[in-house]
Amino acid sequence: MRRVGCGSNNRKPPLTLITSRSPRSPSAYVRVKRPGDRRSLSRSATRALDVLELFGAARHPLRAVDISNELGIHASTTNQLLKTMLDSGHLVFEARSKTYLPSPRLAEFSAWIMASYGADGRLRDLIDAVHLATGMVVTISAPNDLFMQVIDCAIPAGESGERGLSVSLFGSAIGSAYLATLEDAEALRLADRARVPAADIPAILGDLDQIRAAGFADGSTAGSHYWSMALALPMRGLRVPTVLGLAGMDNEVRERLGELHRIMRDAVERWSGEPLA
Repeated sequence: MRRVGCGSNNRKPPLTLITSRSPRSPSAYVRVKRPGDRRSLSRSATRALDVLELFGAARHPLRAVDISNELGIHASTTNQLLKTMLDSGHLVFEARSKTYLPSPRLAEFSAWIMASYGADGRLRDLIDAVHLATGMVVTISAPNDLFMQVIDCAIPAGESGERGLSVSLFGSAIGSAYLATLEDAEALRLADRARVPAADIPAILGDLDQIRAAGFADGSTAGSHYWSMALALPMRGLRVPTVLGLAGMDNEVRERLGELHRIMRDAVERWSGEPLA
């Protein structure tokens, strides 16, 4: 199965495949933030980063037209962006083939990223392994204040996705998986900051206990027929807490919770090189 990544195109992502609310705390309200909704976001800066990420995925020099098509950016905008990145020394241009590639000045940055998240793209390999085994949406997310931010994903062909999408910690499966790694006191502190109603606290604490016992979080997606699962990755080789998520049609996931959890666990254990607790 061909892996389809979460790009930065203008199509709206299938939010129902990512956000969920816990059936045991039904009043938990899931907030969603798209990258483009943030006024502080510099479009030119994120496009430049998208270009560098595209090179990382392609692993070979690219022509301007390839970059324009892959990122869904107008040709004139792409050419201006590439010229700026050439002028700054972040890209180099091979005139004979008319292709671009990252410059050596990015080598130390790339080495540090690999040291932080696993050498040789192992997090991406983990996503691909689970996606190939299940054919479902697979996400990698990390906490960002009171939200979980999707930093990479694989989705079935024909769907669309968006890196940078954020969903609230409370009320989402990926958020619950992360919260279950914390002490109750820290989870309560975050709940207070998130203004979670006091009436929901006992249910949330009960959720966290069940997640710790089961080894994963799961829940229905509000307003749709999808079900989500998530488990926290061990910190071995990582600098930030990271959560592996999976989502698919309600009946396909709920009837296979044990099997899908084993697939996720096995993939994580191969990735980390050690058994999960």
